[in-house]
Amino acid sequence: MEDHEQLARWRAAMDVCNLRLAAVLHERARLVHTIGAWKHARGLPAVDPAREAEMLARILAAAPADGCPAACLREVFAAVFAAGRQIAGAAR
Repeated sequence: MEDHEQLARWRAAMDVCNLRLAAVLHERARLVHTIGAWKHARGLPAVDPAREAEMLARILAAAPADGCPAACLREVFAAVFAAGRQIAGAAR
Protein backbone atom coordinates (compact mmCIF):
# COMPACT_ATOMS: atom_id res chain seq x y z
CA MET A 1 0.00 0.00 0.00
CA GLU A 2 2.88 2.36 0.80
CA ASP A 3 4.16 2.15 -2.81
CA HIS A 4 0.77 3.19 -4.13
CA GLU A 5 0.67 6.14 -1.72
CA GLN A 6 4.07 7.30 -2.97
CA LEU A 7 2.91 6.95 -6.57
CA ALA A 8 -0.20 8.99 -5.73
CA ARG A 9 2.00 11.76 -4.22
CA TRP A 10 4.23 11.82 -7.31
CA ARG A 11 1.20 11.96 -9.57
CA ALA A 12 -0.29 14.81 -7.53
CA ALA A 13 3.02 16.67 -7.84
CA MET A 14 2.98 16.02 -11.59
CA ASP A 15 -0.55 17.45 -11.81
CA VAL A 16 0.61 20.63 -10.05
CA CYS A 17 3.63 20.85 -12.36
CA ASN A 18 1.40 20.46 -15.43
CA LEU A 19 -0.86 23.28 -14.25
CA ARG A 20 2.15 25.55 -13.65
CA LEU A 21 3.48 24.71 -17.10
CA ALA A 22 0.11 25.51 -18.68
CA ALA A 23 -0.02 28.83 -16.79
CA VAL A 24 3.42 29.76 -18.14
CA LEU A 25 2.35 28.83 -21.67
CA HIS A 26 -0.75 31.05 -21.32
CA GLU A 27 1.47 33.89 -20.08
CA ARG A 28 3.75 33.37 -23.08
CA ALA A 29 0.76 33.42 -25.44
CA ARG A 30 -0.33 36.78 -24.02
CA LEU A 31 3.19 38.12 -24.61
CA VAL A 32 3.11 36.77 -28.17
CA HIS A 33 -0.12 38.71 -28.77
CA THR A 34 1.38 41.91 -27.34
CA ILE A 35 4.66 41.65 -29.23
CA GLY A 36 2.89 40.61 -32.43
CA ALA A 37 0.56 43.62 -32.29
CA TRP A 38 3.51 45.94 -31.65
CA LYS A 39 5.43 44.50 -34.60
CA HIS A 40 2.38 44.57 -36.86
CA ALA A 41 1.74 48.25 -36.07
CA ARG A 42 5.29 49.04 -37.14
CA GLY A 43 5.29 46.86 -40.25
CA LEU A 44 7.88 44.50 -38.83
CA PRO A 45 7.99 40.80 -39.68
CA ALA A 46 6.26 38.59 -37.15
CA VAL A 47 8.99 35.94 -37.20
CA ASP A 48 12.55 36.61 -36.08
CA PRO A 49 14.64 33.44 -36.54
CA ALA A 50 17.71 35.08 -34.97
CA ARG A 51 15.71 35.89 -31.83
CA GLU A 52 14.38 32.32 -31.65
CA ALA A 53 17.94 30.97 -31.95
CA GLU A 54 19.10 33.37 -29.23
CA MET A 55 16.29 32.33 -26.89
CA LEU A 56 16.99 28.63 -27.48
CA ALA A 57 20.71 29.10 -26.86
CA ARG A 58 19.95 30.85 -23.55
CA ILE A 59 17.53 28.08 -22.55
CA LEU A 60 20.05 25.35 -23.34
CA ALA A 61 22.85 27.17 -21.50
CA ALA A 62 20.69 27.48 -18.38
CA ALA A 63 19.56 23.84 -18.39
CA PRO A 64 20.74 21.77 -15.42
CA ALA A 65 22.82 18.71 -16.26
CA ASP A 66 20.35 16.40 -14.49
CA GLY A 67 17.28 17.89 -16.13
CA CYS A 68 15.66 17.62 -19.52
CA PRO A 69 18.17 16.55 -22.21
CA ALA A 70 19.17 19.23 -24.74
CA ALA A 71 17.58 17.30 -27.63
CA CYS A 72 14.29 17.21 -25.73
CA LEU A 73 14.48 20.93 -24.95
CA ARG A 74 15.13 21.68 -28.62
CA GLU A 75 12.06 19.66 -29.59
CA VAL A 76 9.82 21.20 -26.94
CA PHE A 77 10.86 24.76 -27.76
CA ALA A 78 10.56 24.16 -31.49
CA ALA A 79 6.91 23.34 -30.74
CA VAL A 80 6.56 26.34 -28.40
CA PHE A 81 8.01 28.70 -31.02
CA ALA A 82 5.79 27.18 -33.74
CA ALA A 83 2.75 27.65 -31.51
CA GLY A 84 3.77 31.26 -30.92
CA ARG A 85 3.95 31.86 -34.66
CA GLN A 86 0.52 30.28 -35.02
CA ILE A 87 -0.90 32.44 -32.22
CA ALA A 88 0.65 35.58 -33.73
CA GLY A 89 -0.83 34.72 -37.12
CA ALA A 90 -4.28 34.18 -35.64
CA ALA A 91 -4.15 37.54 -33.88
CA ARG A 92 -3.92 39.51 -37.14
